[in-house]
Amino acid sequence: MEKTKKIYARKSQGTKIIIFTVVVLAAVQVWFLYTNYKEVAIKLPEDLFASSKPFPVSELTINTPYIPPGEEGTEVLENIPASTDETTEDSSETAESMEDTTAETAETLVQEFELTEVQKSIVLRLKELLEEDIQYGYEVYPDSGYPPGNIWISTDVISTVLKDTGYDLMELINKDMTEHKEDYPLDIKKRDEAIKYIDFRDVFFQEQFFKRNALELDKQFIPGDADNNIQWQPGDIVYFQFDPDNPYQDLGGFISSRKNDQGVPLVIMISKEFGKISEVDKLMEYIVVGHYRYPNPYEEE
Repeated sequence: MEKTKKIYARKSQGTKIIIFTVVVLAAVQVWFLYTNYKEVAIKLPEDLFASSKPFPVSELTINTPYIPPGEEGTEVLENIPASTDETTEDSSETAESMEDTTAETAETLVQEFELTEVQKSIVLRLKELLEEDIQYGYEVYPDSGYPPGNIWISTDVISTVLKDTGYDLMELINKDMTEHKEDYPLDIKKRDEAIKYIDFRDVFFQEQFFKRNALELDKQFIPGDADNNIQWQPGDIVYFQFDPDNPYQDLGGFISSRKNDQGVPLVIMISKEFGKISEVDKLMEYIVVGHYRYPNPYEEE
C-alpha cells in the first residue's frame, strides 16, 4: 500500500512539472512577440493599374467615339453639320430612301404571293370545265383510267385538271404507291397490288399522295386574318369530310379565283348534291380535312 502511494505521488508531481513548463514557454512566446512587433504600412504603387496604351473611351461609354490623345476637338467639329441646309437635305434623302425601301418591300410581297404559272393554268382550265356539261357519276375506265366522257366524280375533277396542266396523277400515284406501300394500305381494298387505272381516282389514295408530295396548308379559313387568308389561293386542292368513320365519303375540289361578299373563296367541285361541276360557297360550311398546293412551289426547279 505504501508503495502504491509513492508511485501516485511521483506521477502527480510529474504532471505539475509538465504544466508549469508549458505555461512558462507560452509566457516567453507572448513576451517575444510583444517586444518584436512593428506596425507595417503597405502602400499600393500609384501606377499599379495604369495601362501602357490609352484606353478607348468608346469601350466604356456606349456610342461615344474614341478620340486619340491630343486630337480632342477635331472629332467634335467634324461631327457638326456644316449648315442647316445640308441637314435638311440629308433628312430628305433619308425619307426618300425609306419610301423606296417600303415600296420595294411591298413589291416583294406581291411577287412572293403571285400565282405560279401552274396555278394560273389550273384556274383557266376550271373556268372551262364550268361551261361543259359534266355530270356526277362513277364508272370504271380500264382503258384510259381518266373518264373519256362526261360522267365524273370529285377526284376526276382534280386528276383531269392536273393532267391537262402537265401532271399525270395516274402515273404519279401508281409510282408513289409502288415505292411507298406502307403509306398506301391496300388491305382496306382487300388486295395486295395497286391497280393503276383505279387507285388514282380513289379519294383516300389521292389524299395520301398529296400528303406526301404537295405543300400542306392551313385547314381552317379565318375571315379577316391576312396571314391565314393569303394561304387560300386559286388552284389549291381541298378535301371535305362528311363521315369521320368513312374516309371514302370525302369529296375533293379546287379553290376558285372568286370569293363571296365576305371575302371567303368559292370552291369548284362536283358531287351528287350539285349534280355537275359547280362553283359553290361551301368552304365555311363543310369540314376541311385537307388543303394542298400541287405541285409544291418550294420544290419546283
